[in-house]
Amino acid sequence: MTVVEPPSQLRPVRRRGLGTLRAVGVIAHPIRPCRDVLDAIAGWTERHGARLLALDDQIPIRRRIERVGDGELVDSVDVVIAVGGDGTLLRSLAVAALAGVPVLGVNLGRLGLMAEVDPPELTAALDAIDAGRYRVEERVALETNVRRGTGEQVLRASNDVVLRRVAGHRQAELAVSIGGQLFSRYVGDGLILSTPTGSTAYAYSAGGPIVSPGTQTLLVTPLAAHSLLRSLIVDAGDRIEIEVLDGSAPLMIERDGSQDGEVTAGSRVTATRSTHDDLLIRLGWTNFYSRARRKLQLVDPLELTEATATPMPNVGR
Repeated sequence: MTVVEPPSQLRPVRRRGLGTLRAVGVIAHPIRPCRDVLDAIAGWTERHGARLLALDDQIPIRRRIERVGDGELVDSVDVVIAVGGDGTLLRSLAVAALAGVPVLGVNLGRLGLMAEVDPPELTAALDAIDAGRYRVEERVALETNVRRGTGEQVLRASNDVVLRRVAGHRQAELAVSIGGQLFSRYVGDGLILSTPTGSTAYAYSAGGPIVSPGTQTLLVTPLAAHSLLRSLIVDAGDRIEIEVLDGSAPLMIERDGSQDGEVTAGSRVTATRSTHDDLLIRLGWTNFYSRARRKLQLVDPLELTEATATPMPNVGR
């Protein structure tokens, strides 16, 4: 499989004041051991005379910090630091994207495919951002409109929106239209609607392709479909409409891993590109492909591994 990465779209960090970071926001995992990382952030902001803000529900920090709600946080800061795993980063993007605030991911999780740095690199990362040595990567986000009878629900996702049959029921039966034209009907366990960011999440586990995060696309990936159909990659400007057919099982809707209710026969789900892209800070120390190779544990064929193996140095001779 060949994936071509288009040129990244660059945006500056939103600045308030003199060209340096004046206010930093933090969103941390509620359970993981974040204290040392949070103290490092607090120490950096104190040394540089910057404000430090965190959400009201964050774990205690031993240094000074301003406790605020979601709206005040993103309206006040130049950058949000997500401390945790991919779930924390997804939560941070949901809070920050609508205000156009970029997010720096600090990985404390097991995978951390979206995060830019590990804890030992944090201080150097803040120094680089403060000095303007960074870029902001714009990523497509997904917006879905769920219509159940007379009710309507709008969901925004950075990774994916999943329609999955409720356990213990018959198969899901779905019709997928693209741009107003029927593309295919599916029978199986459901469908995954994902962004390029989400291509390495549930869609990848379901056999979908790895898609460069800068690609302007959306993906439709069937779950255990009774056909030879595989993932469909469509232009991000296309409108995807899913109809739950009369014979279908009830379906659970999951957005970025969180459940958002059920849909039944006759319901419609419309997916389009969100008008607000996710913004991730990149420092140029690594790239998507090297992160994917390491984090997803992609392995070379054995014969290539043996042929290109580097001999171990003779230490002590």
